[in-house]
Amino acid sequence: MRATKLGIALVVLLTALCVAGTATATNKKTGGTLNVDLTTDLDYTDPALSYLSTGWELEYATCLKLMNYPDGIGPRTSQLVPEAASGFPKVSNNGKTYDFTVKPTFTKFSDGSPVTAASFKAAFDRDADPKMQSPSVAFMTDVVGSQTSPVSGVKVKGSHLVVTLTHQAPDFLARVAMPFFCAIPASLPHDPNGVTTLPAAGPYYVASRTPNKSIVLKSNPYYKGKRPHNATQINYTIGNSLDATYLRVQQGATDYASSGIPPASYAEAAQKYGINKGQFWVEPLLSTSYIAFNTSRGIFKNNVALRKAVNQAIDRRALLAQSGYLAGKRTDQILPPGMAGFRDADLYPLKQPNLAAAKKQAQGHTGDGTVVLYESNRGASPLRAQIIQYNLSQIGLKVDTHLYARAVQLDKEGTRGEPFDLADEQWGADYADPYDFINVLLDGRNIQASNNSNFAYFNDPKFNKQMTQASLMSGNARYKAYGNLDVAIMQQGVPWAPRSNANNRMLVSKRVGCFSYSAIYTVDLAALCLK
Repeated sequence: MRATKLGIALVVLLTALCVAGTATATNKKTGGTLNVDLTTDLDYTDPALSYLSTGWELEYATCLKLMNYPDGIGPRTSQLVPEAASGFPKVSNNGKTYDFTVKPTFTKFSDGSPVTAASFKAAFDRDADPKMQSPSVAFMTDVVGSQTSPVSGVKVKGSHLVVTLTHQAPDFLARVAMPFFCAIPASLPHDPNGVTTLPAAGPYYVASRTPNKSIVLKSNPYYKGKRPHNATQINYTIGNSLDATYLRVQQGATDYASSGIPPASYAEAAQKYGINKGQFWVEPLLSTSYIAFNTSRGIFKNNVALRKAVNQAIDRRALLAQSGYLAGKRTDQILPPGMAGFRDADLYPLKQPNLAAAKKQAQGHTGDGTVVLYESNRGASPLRAQIIQYNLSQIGLKVDTHLYARAVQLDKEGTRGEPFDLADEQWGADYADPYDFINVLLDGRNIQASNNSNFAYFNDPKFNKQMTQASLMSGNARYKAYGNLDVAIMQQGVPWAPRSNANNRMLVSKRVGCFSYSAIYTVDLAALCLK
């Protein structure tokens, strides 16, 4: 990472967590059109607003960042390296000021305009504009002046971008590597609905998008960086069912099932193609799937006893089974195994529900007995909704399930005041640090009008303070504090009913000649090649 003590612990962590693979690339070639299937559309193609894993997968191919994760295989793919920056930043002011030098004439946006230090300041300023309601605000709270736009703590001095923080932050460089902060034209509109086909400075750019139908990425003709850009064009087809996508990949009509395949088909795919042998790939994710309790309204507000009862009542084994072969493992905690600070604690039943304990804790706390569940309408989600409905009926709760397209579900859950009580959700790491799970998802001070990721609307002053204290620590003290917070929040605050940690199961066609996997962004679209 960088040659300061602040970064050493994170470098070690990122290296340890890396997972990557590659298919045999003897027939590798450049050119051609790579085809990708998505069952449901992205939320946005605008880096200030995009916050789906499939969106970040796309943006790994389109974004140019100061720091980035390199393409390739092995531990190096999760070690931050300079991209648009000429090297690691100079750190001064007791670890609070970062001075990045942006490479002169390094590359250009897809419209031919130059990339400068101002292109990165524009991203900070646009993210911070309250009108944008960008989810990036949770990652900018320690940047001086980030509550207003332009951000006073981000300055341009010739080819230098200088960022000043309010305190030392061991994870700052990892945050800068997020797509929220990639280069954008300084003139890009501050449109809260997002810009669909903005110029990009990475290997590819979004050439066109028809919502719910298609997205086309084309190779950036002005890109001069070292990252691969093997395919000439990447075409997304949106709207095919998982069953249709599975058939299309097998027939070669599409090359990558970005949304996955039917849960019941994973065992068949593993048997047919083998695991990590060229077409079917399985890698662990730093992720946690959970049921969020809306603590700001309704039956779960100020009702820790009922939230504990639900944790006792849900059948984690059955919920995970709906996702099929090699889906992951059950959990009752916020942090995933493998994340620094995680310590296994026996909090709630993982093998089967404890109905006796659930009924005892629920007694006298169920109110009118009706709760509204927001759930996705894709894949295994409707089946999980049925299980949740049955499980909670055992403790006197009637579940009213609302099914939505995934992007719509997220938009609704992220809107403060939306009338739901439960949200079936999953969170994958933006970067490998416990801040990204604890602070980002549960610090109530980051709640805004829309685009929230704190779907529990959890806002406990005691825990907010402890989250801040943990974020200011480094090394073992930092990770111990977060491990303790993980357990304490789930014992005392109970904003979630965590249910599982996932594997990423990926199927590509026989046309794909090389395959790379990023621990942060999943499939590396820029590095895929066709035989």
